[in-house]
Amino acid sequence: MSSYLDDQNNPHVKLDIFLSPWVGVDCLIDSGFSGGIALPVSLHSAFRQKPIAYQEYELADGSFTTFSIYKARVRFKNVNKEITLLFTKSKEGLVGIEFLIGFRLVLDLKKFQIELN
Repeated sequence: MSSYLDDQNNPHVKLDIFLSPWVGVDCLIDSGFSGGIALPVSLHSAFRQKPIAYQEYELADGSFTTFSIYKARVRFKNVNKEITLLFTKSKEGLVGIEFLIGFRLVLDLKKFQIELN
């Protein structure tokens, strides 16, 4: 199962990201996040690249925070992409719009199903 709804009907996707080596991650799909992928800072030690930029994001509570931005390779099903990556204090990974571009996302809360192709 590469995409699923959790117990609270939040959409998730399981994908692989190259942190040196490839690591499987489970991420919440967040269509309000314009970036590619946000991972817990606990995974940062496995990542050996330097930031390519710094970006300010507005968080859900209305505050602003600046994050170091990296480029990373991700795999989902048979698709490989290079997208932006940042690390947060959250315990949960997020995928945003940059990751979702090129995919078809169907969230059916009548049948409680999700499709990401």
